[in-house]
Amino acid sequence: MAWGGRFLSFKVSNFRLSGGLSLRRFSVLEGAFLLMLALMTSRVLGVVRQVIFNALFGAGPDANAYYAAARLPDTLYNLIAGGALINAFIPVFLAYEKEKGDREAWRLTSLVFNMLLVAMTAVLLIGEYIAPAFVNHVLIPGYSSAEKDLTTTLTRIMLLQPLILGMGTVITAILNSRRQFLLPALSLAVYNVGLIGGLLVARFVPGVGIYGPTYGTLVAVLLQLVVQLPGLAKQHVRYSFIWDFRHPGLRQVLILLLPNALAVGVAYIGNIIDTHFTSYLPDVASLAALHNAEMLQALPVALIGQAIGQSLMPHLAIESTAGRYVRMSQMAWKVIGASIVLTVPAAIVLAVLGKPMIHLLFQHGAFDPHASELTNLALLGYACALPGLAAGNLLSGGFFALKDAWTPFVTNTYALLMRWFMLYFLFQFLHGTMAILVVPLALAIAAGSEAAIMAALLLLRLRRKRKHDKGMQRLEQRRRYLKARQQTSA
Repeated sequence: MAWGGRFLSFKVSNFRLSGGLSLRRFSVLEGAFLLMLALMTSRVLGVVRQVIFNALFGAGPDANAYYAAARLPDTLYNLIAGGALINAFIPVFLAYEKEKGDREAWRLTSLVFNMLLVAMTAVLLIGEYIAPAFVNHVLIPGYSSAEKDLTTTLTRIMLLQPLILGMGTVITAILNSRRQFLLPALSLAVYNVGLIGGLLVARFVPGVGIYGPTYGTLVAVLLQLVVQLPGLAKQHVRYSFIWDFRHPGLRQVLILLLPNALAVGVAYIGNIIDTHFTSYLPDVASLAALHNAEMLQALPVALIGQAIGQSLMPHLAIESTAGRYVRMSQMAWKVIGASIVLTVPAAIVLAVLGKPMIHLLFQHGAFDPHASELTNLALLGYACALPGLAAGNLLSGGFFALKDAWTPFVTNTYALLMRWFMLYFLFQFLHGTMAILVVPLALAIAAGSEAAIMAALLLLRLRRKRKHDKGMQRLEQRRRYLKARQQTSA
């Protein structure tokens, strides 16, 4: 069975469990299906993880310290690697593979890996040094000294996570560029296995406490790396120790990476700002409630924005590299349009079913009814942010495929400033228990307006490039030839 055309086709036979499954190339829909399936598995395991975590730690000081401690490692990883590196690497890798052959493409890959290893090691050392000042004065200035000290300790442990994830990101980028999404999808699914293991250690080994899930985070990212190694080996990767700052391919990657990393960094700075504001909220359970609500909202965002966007990106890059802008435009808008439509019913489902879902899943052990009510209130605000977040993830891929990383950086900067302004503005009107709505509503307004701006800019950019489309140029040449031939025969 196949439908949807060349890149939007869906063949059931491609999912048969015969040899070479991890080497098959998938269409946009097939890749998105694999990633959605993996994300669904990961999120289900994530719910299991969160149920255990809430039962053990509830919304108390240990939980707040754990949630806050993840902010700096996540920001540093995404600033240097993460989606920023994938979006910068794939277009350049595909261009090198097409124009200069496999040997030069693998030399470029080795160079990027070597540079990333050195950069992430330096980031780890700097992060360890600045962690106390960052936690005390930037991240959670409104918390007690004991909570600040615990958060600092957990942050320093979690700072190993970006180094491990950075190495896995290069592997993910290689496999995605070959349109092989199976193992990257499995890596998403196994992440929560390590975290659940850490929580079980905390549950059954006396004295471990919050350090169980903290070290479980490191086990989780190691599993993500290991599960992709067989796919990398089958690509016949030729690693070489190369260190050349003047390499033209590296220069192209860095030109895309710099604004891309800044754009991602700006987005994660928004999370730090949220945590900063939350530390001053009168309800001590606010940070844990926001984390739980954001986790539930993240499922539809990941399924629609991340899965489809990650699957779509290599195809958009191929069309852009080949100069087929009309086909690129058609592919992008079909997928993006269908995906945006899905977010509206998803947001309604979150708003309507959020309260019973939170009560059923999380209200156990140390997670009391008050924490459950606060989480539901936060989820109502995050549901409003869902369409804008999913659309923004998809729209940014169109600019990265065009090797334009500055436009997403500019729009992300706008979103950060808008988010910061709305935090201050909404805090003037929402007080008491309702104050928790300030954080998700500020995100919703910023993300929605940013997505609208990005859609308008991308549509304008693709319209301008239609005249440079190679297919259109050949068609125009054909028309001129036929017209000249008719005039000659007349």
